Amino acid sequence: MKPGDAIAIEDPSYFYSLPLFQSAGLKIFYLRVDQDGINPDDVVKLYRKHRIRMIFLNPSFQNPTGVSLHPLRRKKIIEISSELGIPLVEDDPYSLISFKGENATTLKSMDENGNILYISSLSKIVASGLRIGWVIGPPKVIDRLADAKQQVDYGHSIFSQWAANEFLKDPYFDIHINRLKRELKKRRDEIVRRLNVYLHGEVEFITPEGGIHIWCRLNQPFNDKQLLEESMRKGVSFVPGSVYGSGKGYVRFTYGRGETEQIEEGISRFTDALNACKQK
Repeated sequence: MKPGDAIAIEDPSYFYSLPLFQSAGLKIFYLRVDQDGINPDDVVKLYRKHRIRMIFLNPSFQNPTGVSLHPLRRKKIIEISSELGIPLVEDDPYSLISFKGENATTLKSMDENGNILYISSLSKIVASGLRIGWVIGPPKVIDRLADAKQQVDYGHSIFSQWAANEFLKDPYFDIHINRLKRELKKRRDEIVRRLNVYLHGEVEFITPEGGIHIWCRLNQPFNDKQLLEESMRKGVSFVPGSVYGSGKGYVRFTYGRGETEQIEEGISRFTDALNACKQK
């Protein structure tokens, strides 16, 4: 891609907080996310108006909203991508941690034309510090990416690749994933319970069916900076929705690390911070 080319990302989106695209001089356009993910018709509109050259999606338990792209929309977006010749990058760190038992279906598994570049990682399912990810795509693209990586850092650490490979092929891996899903679901249930107890009527959210994030809309105006500062003073943190490009009024909580008792304490402290901001 060249400076000035147009790409499309989700709104809100984790990609919004990264300087990756801006530093490359690309023009960014947004695909609004609702309870079923992006609307494929919006892709067509953007293409007709701006000739977008690439689409970046996080279709399974999206960061930050936690929603998943509806199966019918998945099928349609792949058809549009193929028909219009728009490459699609699927960022998928969460599909293995679905709480419904079955793993979420990836877009890449439905790709018949080699139009999707699939990216995943061990960061959310094994260890964030391992820094191991992978890419699946057409051989020519992979060859160029491998060459680019070699020029950037001379290749990844052999030791971390060896450790990741040993873990992935070990029979314990499946046991680990199932245990991880059970534990995350328990924490998801706890944060939903505490949001309803402490912030009943003051917060709206869609309960995620996988992943590690929950996206909340507060039903009263608040100042992002003021609320974050007050929360930090009380020993709890969140990510303001503005970081992900959304309008005002949203916050993202992550339940992946905190134990259940910490989750209750965290939501309690956040409520105290919110009430303190009301009085100012």
